[in-house]
This record gives sequence, structure tokens and C-alpha cells, in this order.
Amino acid sequence: MTDDCRSVDSPGVPLRGQIRVPGSKSITNRAILLAALAEGRSRLTGALDSDDTKRMKQAIATLGAEVVEEDGSLFIKGVSGRFPGSGMINAGLGGTPARFLLAAACLAGDDVVIDGEPRLRERPMEDGVALLRGIGAVIEEVGDPGRLPLKVLPQVPSGSRIQVGATASSQFVSALMLIAPTLPKGLHIEFIDHVTSVSYIRLTAAELVNWGVPVELNESPGGLASIRIPHAPLKAMERSIPPDASSLAYWATAASIIPCSDLLLQGACEDDLQPDAAVLGALVSGGGSIEWTGDGARVSGPATFKGWSHVDAEEMPDGAIAMAVAAACGDGESCITGLSTLRIKETDRLEALRIELEKVGAVTTVDGDSIRIRPMDTLGDSEVSIGTYDDHRMAMAFAVLGLRRGGIVIEDPGCVSKSYPSFWDDLDTVAAMSTTGDNAADS
Repeated sequence: MTDDCRSVDSPGVPLRGQIRVPGSKSITNRAILLAALAEGRSRLTGALDSDDTKRMKQAIATLGAEVVEEDGSLFIKGVSGRFPGSGMINAGLGGTPARFLLAAACLAGDDVVIDGEPRLRERPMEDGVALLRGIGAVIEEVGDPGRLPLKVLPQVPSGSRIQVGATASSQFVSALMLIAPTLPKGLHIEFIDHVTSVSYIRLTAAELVNWGVPVELNESPGGLASIRIPHAPLKAMERSIPPDASSLAYWATAASIIPCSDLLLQGACEDDLQPDAAVLGALVSGGGSIEWTGDGARVSGPATFKGWSHVDAEEMPDGAIAMAVAAACGDGESCITGLSTLRIKETDRLEALRIELEKVGAVTTVDGDSIRIRPMDTLGDSEVSIGTYDDHRMAMAFAVLGLRRGGIVIEDPGCVSKSYPSFWDDLDTVAAMSTTGDNAADS
């Protein structure tokens, strides 16, 4: 094993003990921006420290917020709704930071250029540009149309109402929502088409409410119809960030597909609004067992994980990567649908899953926004090198497969730093607890 790869070869050892994953990436990114826009000094505890959140912190500092990390807490002195700074912002590989910061830059006092790494320049931004222009933002396309880099000129959007059709990502809508309280008349968002990843939009609404903003969600028989967010100056607060549901999904998957596992996911909450929290319920329907306790969720692995004849993962798209690996370990063919957004993530995840799952003997068919998986016939009969495509989710999902199958070599293991920098340390800790039976250890 070298720094360029990571072997996972402990097939079928039941997972024991407990694991506490880092803070939520989704909530940390939202809280950082809201704290930066607030009046006064906010304190975030349990915030995730990863590539994406580092980019957010660097960006709001460039825009003029004061950022201090001290004793495990993140202190942010906000700018009361208007950023005094400007300049160049590099979002790295982060789609969420880029889209949130594109909206935030509309509140700056001078030109702001949002850019990123080559893969991020390939990801779609045109929906966000169109929505921001629709409420009065002035944005110039410096590179290819609808792609980074983008220059935002200093003009606070004055529009208070916008209609939203189908978008490539819910992050564009969340970006509008996060700056809405600072706009002169607030913002009324009306949905005129299918709402992409509505669970993330609801998460943004809940986070705004946590910061004291009265958000009105209007429902229709078909789902979310509109959102109304008033002008409501943000006040500084103390925000405790819960564990990351997407990271929890990998451990829940591992414990569900390895017979006789008994793993406590510390801090997991049954009423968690993070979209990927729904993966735990999906694992139960696939054959796993979850007991909710005051300390979190205790996940047990059945003798045989069934999988799913059909499961809709539209509202848990990141968790669907772990679910696909679970399906490859099931006892029958599974079909996972609702995966249209996976094609425009860090990589085309549907195609990446097809390629890598076939390496381990799973017969995989991609059709539109669905993936059909016929499980592996054998476990650990050969060593397989897994490409990760610079995608943290692919690396972690196939590491989970290594715990079940063995013989998995993860290429570019460092890509997990985007969302879960301590993943490999945690994997070693869980493996040690499982081997020694030391259930008192804490990750």
C-alpha cells in the first residue's frame, strides 16, 4: 500500500463498538454563510473541517467577515448583510461552496470572481446565474457560457419574486434562500416545475428558521409550491452542528451488509432533517436492523442483506452511492431510481458506479436516472483496484465494500478530505474495535 492507494481487506469481520462522525457538511456550509451575513459574532461548535468548508471559510474572509478558530469552535463576526470585501474566490472542487458564494457575492461592495478547479469548471452554473439575474444581480461570464469562472458585479438584487422551473441542482435555490433575508424586500420563490432534491431545500429552510428567520413553505398536492422569506436581519447565535448524515450512511451500510455486526452511530437522530438520514430507513427496508437509543442509532447486520427490488433515492442522492454498494452485496437484483443529479456531481457517478461495480462482479445496468444491480457472485476471490474519479463518495462507498468483500484497493484515498478527512483513521479504529472486541473505544 502507498500514499496513492489504500487497501481494505478484512472481509466479513462483524463491526463492533461505536463511531462518531464529523459534523454535517450541508449544515456547516449553510451556517458559515449565515453567520457571515449576521450582525455580531457567532459561534459554531461541531462544525466540519474539510476541503469544502475550508473554501467557505476562506471565501467569507475574503469578502470581509472575520473568521477565528479557537478551542474546537469556529467564531465568525458577521457583516450585517453586506460584504465590504471583494476579489478572487477559488471554490476548489466544491459545488456547494461555488453556488452559495455566487449568491453571496451579489452582496459585496466590489467585483467578485468565483472560480474553481477544472472539474468544477465543468459543472453547470447556468441555472444559478439565470435565477440571480432574475432578481437583479449582474453577473458576467468570464469563461464558457454557464460555467466558472464568473464575475459578480456590485449590485444588490432588488427583485422580490421569482419563478423557478426544473433546475440541475437544488443548491441554486438554497443559495437564493440563504441571501433572501438580506434583500430589501425578502424573496418569494414560486416553483412551476418539479423541484429538484426538495429535501435539501427543506433543510435550508430549517437552518434559516434556526437563525430566527420566519420561513413560509407553501405546499400543493404535488409537493412544495412556493417559499416566502421576509427581509429579516440575521442575528449572531451559537449553533451546534449535528453529525453528518451522509458520513453516517457509510457506517450504517457497512454494519447492515456484514452479518452479526453491532455498531452504534453516536449522535444519530431519528428525526434528522438531513436528506441522507433517510438512508438508514432504506437500509432497514433492505434487511438491516436499527435500534434508536439515547446515544444514537445501533445498526445490526442480518445473516443476509436482501437489497431492494425497487427503491427511490431521489431525496438522498449522496447516500445512494452507499446503497448501490449494499445492493451489490444483496441476495437479489436491486433497482435504485431517482438519480438524475448523480451525473453532475464530482463525476458522473452513475457511470462510475457501473464501471467499478462490474470490476467486482456485480452486473450493472444504467438506464436514465436509475441503476439496476445484480449482486456479486463471490466475495474476496481477487484483488480489485477501484478508481475514485476524484470523488470522495466513491472512495468511501467502495471502502465499505472492502469491509464486506475484501480485496479492495482504493485509488487516491486522499479525496475523502472533501467531506470526511478522518475517514481512514475512523475505519482503522472501527476495525481495531471489531477485532479486539473493545467496545469502549470512541472515535
